[in-house]
Amino acid sequence: MKNRARRRAAAVMLAALGASTGCRTGAEVTRLVDGRAETGRAVDEGAYAASLRAGIYDAAGDRDRALDELERAMLADPDSAELLTRYGEVACGAARSSPPHPASALTAFSRALALEPTYAPAWLGRARCLELLGREPEALAAGQLAAAYDPEDVGTSELVARLLFAFGRHTEAWAWLDGLATLAPDSPEAQRARLLAASRQHDRERELIARRALGTLGSRLPGDTGLELDRAIERRDLAAVRRAATELRLSKSELALALVRRAPDLALIEGRAELLADPTASDAWIAALAAADALGDQARFAELLPLLAVEPLPPSDGALALLGELVARHAGAEGERALVEALAGRKPNGPRPRGEEPAPP
Repeated sequence: MKNRARRRAAAVMLAALGASTGCRTGAEVTRLVDGRAETGRAVDEGAYAASLRAGIYDAAGDRDRALDELERAMLADPDSAELLTRYGEVACGAARSSPPHPASALTAFSRALALEPTYAPAWLGRARCLELLGREPEALAAGQLAAAYDPEDVGTSELVARLLFAFGRHTEAWAWLDGLATLAPDSPEAQRARLLAASRQHDRERELIARRALGTLGSRLPGDTGLELDRAIERRDLAAVRRAATELRLSKSELALALVRRAPDLALIEGRAELLADPTASDAWIAALAAADALGDQARFAELLPLLAVEPLPPSDGALALLGELVARHAGAEGERALVEALAGRKPNGPRPRGEEPAPP
């Protein structure tokens, strides 16, 4: 399922997830998107590097620097609907360091759609920008087109349903959310979207249905704080932390991310161990780096930088946000350049041989 958050996370890791660098613009490459191989046009090395930097700056909330980098990328590859769409998303997005630029964003979306009329992310970006401008009827029309070209995108169905609720068309709004849950029964994101809407609309029956579905899927329910995990963290009992995380079905990378703010010493241990066992674990890499930074352990930070594999997994939303904070703290410093180089896969270590135990932290 190609939800917007995953696309944004993949964008930050463009250089790592793309085909080999040095390919000519216009050639076809295969990329990994949500665990599925997709074929698309290649972007040259300069555009990849600029796009990567843009993703990092955008994650840090620096709209202007992100847009500057995307402009550099588009100079290298002016016919990329993906780059034009990303430019529009950043230009019109909320919660950035500077005011949005909706006129520039809408122009970028129009150019992207002129190149690829069925490119769903461009229609979705246009819909979100129009909603921001208060042009809800136009936003609804654009959102419906986005859904027509990518029916399983959760963010699109959420936007269309939100607008329909605002127009008082509740039956239609629920048809979109219930239909999404039916179309993607194994998607926790689809069930969370229905749960959130049910909570806002005070629909107790749908809320219970969504909660049961999330429980069946083994997904943590919103509001589940994991009391045993909290207590174990307070005691700094690593063995108990790991047991509680297993009960909550948290992966090792998810656990490392959860520990960064509350127990960076434990986060460093977990993140580093997972990264050494699996160099593609970008979430573990980010968690370990953030933990080392929080502890002021410069030697460990430097050791971790080159450990990410050439083709890592895309980071989760939480890891992406943490990366943005990390880059913001190192903005303009040597650490920022090192982070970008590491993300671009310029100093990777290969996977560890099977059976080799990670060194103690």
